[in-house]
Amino acid sequence: MSELMLFERKDQVVVSSRVVAERFGKRHDHVLVSVRDIIGGLLENRETPSEYFIESVYQEAQNNQLYPEFLMNRDGFSLLVMGFTGKDALVWKVRYIQAFNTMEAAIRERLSTEWLVTRKQGKLVRRNETDALAQLIEYAETQGSKNMRKRAYVNYTNLVNGLVGITRGQRDTVPFKTLSTIMFLEDMILHTVTEEMRNGMYYKEIYKRCKQNGEQIMRFAYLPGLSA
Repeated sequence: MSELMLFERKDQVVVSSRVVAERFGKRHDHVLVSVRDIIGGLLENRETPSEYFIESVYQEAQNNQLYPEFLMNRDGFSLLVMGFTGKDALVWKVRYIQAFNTMEAAIRERLSTEWLVTRKQGKLVRRNETDALAQLIEYAETQGSKNMRKRAYVNYTNLVNGLVGITRGQRDTVPFKTLSTIMFLEDMILHTVTEEMRNGMYYKEIYKRCKQNGEQIMRFAYLPGLSA
């Protein structure tokens, strides 16, 4: 889906007129003319163009000059490509419609009450996990660790992110099932760290135990694919 270059802006899925021009084999200046013609028609019919198109600019890497472009949501995209014909155009239309569907469904899910409640609960679990990791840092230092204080939070965060297949900064955009799994993994880490410190396990082995437990959990977690 990454080649379609869709992205999220203010809880809407949008695509640039430059990308549309390139994918459909059009000159961008011709696409800009088409968009402006559509906007003129919308205004004549007392429609609000900003509900379809957002005027913007981009910087050309070669000369650092600013040039106009439009960002468009699904409706704006549909109005623009309606007149594009040909076999290749049809293929791109179908691919974009499917991609809009997927990303918009993910946004609706994220904005749902259930998602928001789960995110809030997840933050509470995260806070408790952070407290446990603070104790683990002190515990590791008594066992001779020199850099645990710098790496503990990053290591365990990367562990969870890696298990569910996300990167830093994606937690606020993941689907509900992924969010629930993150919460479950961090709750596991919280209790594993606490229990194994009580058992006197070596701090590096505690990480390995958390990793093993997480991998076992992920064997039964069928997560939805994430948009690139």
